[in-house]
Amino acid sequence: MAYTDDKRIRAKRRALYILAQRDHSAKELYDKLIKNYPPELCALTVEAMRDFGYLDEEKYARKLFKSYMNKGWGKSKIRFELKRKGLPEDLIALCEEDYDDEDYIEEITELINKKYINKLDFSDYGSVQRVTAALARRGFSYDDIKVAIARVREECDENYDDFTDYE
Repeated sequence: MAYTDDKRIRAKRRALYILAQRDHSAKELYDKLIKNYPPELCALTVEAMRDFGYLDEEKYARKLFKSYMNKGWGKSKIRFELKRKGLPEDLIALCEEDYDDEDYIEEITELINKKYINKLDFSDYGSVQRVTAALARRGFSYDDIKVAIARVREECDENYDDFTDYE
């Protein structure tokens, strides 16, 4: 279908306005444009924004991934959120390659020490389960959580041993 120059220009201006606010995925931009323009014109506009270099999904995915990591989210929650934003699977996998499991375990350990240490009583199985469940809701894997909790427990045992040396 042929669109008038006026319609194409208005769609491109709208896309530029949307992209000036923040980065978007192609799906997000398309979803915002579809409210005011026909589907074919939206697809053409999204493609034009890609061609002009205004729509860079790889940069956007990396930025989002890092942002969610800084929020203390785990791999599965980040993956779900990136998929929800319409980013392709191969791009998500590329972002995950930048972070290995040790990064997640370190993140979990810091999170436990910062937020959950007062709620964690290693003699109470229920306490450990509640903290584990809270971390799992943040999207961390159970294997990583288990390793991080073991590290925190070792740190607590070492600190306890240091404390008893002064008695």
